[in-house]
Amino acid sequence: MKTGIELIKDIDDCIVEKGKLAFWWLGQLGYVIKLGKTVIYIDAFLSNRADRSIPPLLKPEEITNADIIMGTHDHEDHIDRKVWKQLSISSPNAKFIVPRLLVPSLSKDLDIPEDRFVGVDDGLSIYEKGLQVTGIASAHEFLDRDLDSGCYPYLGFVIEGNGLVIYHSGDTCIYSEYYSRLKQWEHFDIMFIPINGRSAARYKIGFLGNMTYQEAVDLAGYFKPSLIVPGHYEMIPINGENPSLFTDYLNAKYTGIRYWLGNHGEKVLFDGGGV
Repeated sequence: MKTGIELIKDIDDCIVEKGKLAFWWLGQLGYVIKLGKTVIYIDAFLSNRADRSIPPLLKPEEITNADIIMGTHDHEDHIDRKVWKQLSISSPNAKFIVPRLLVPSLSKDLDIPEDRFVGVDDGLSIYEKGLQVTGIASAHEFLDRDLDSGCYPYLGFVIEGNGLVIYHSGDTCIYSEYYSRLKQWEHFDIMFIPINGRSAARYKIGFLGNMTYQEAVDLAGYFKPSLIVPGHYEMIPINGENPSLFTDYLNAKYTGIRYWLGNHGEKVLFDGGGV
């Protein structure tokens, strides 16, 4: 497992050709994704916390190579407020792509200029650094929506660039219009999704839930991405899941769908058909 400056060098030295990408799992639902020369940090959880099983792979001051920093929603393990100010300094040219509803508070609270942010909402596409990013509403237990602005606080992102289409769901459950929102894309090359599920016990102590591993398997079976990447199962013991339940069920029910299950800080090269 690479960490620190060794991991940054691995990202910087990686050459990604047209129609390919590389990614590194940072833990939880956080990844570094490299498309061409563009480096994306999405839902990077970098703060030390007593209940996390995996220490942060990177210090925020080490991240000098970010072109885009994405946060799907305002929870610490997705938008890590404690480190974003330092990220804005360490990677001074990076843009922060977040739900549009959150831009004013993030800019004010974190003392990051508002022009560093690009706001996205459900169905809204933006273009940044050679990529098209489209927001997809996520239901983190509930499909919440701000009554005044009509904007959604929880999003997933469809990222199109370098000849590929990627979906990162953020934290979400399945809801009635979820599949129809995603069906506008003919094919996904990679889908990054949570599998930790939800329960009454967890909800009562403040852990909002996500799709179960069975629902994640059926999502993969329906959309048939070239690669499915489960996450959000290993960081917080009380809010985890056994990933072999996902892979066993996927192999039994939808033979032939490729998945990646690997180690933190490991470089994964995707060539358009798998890894």
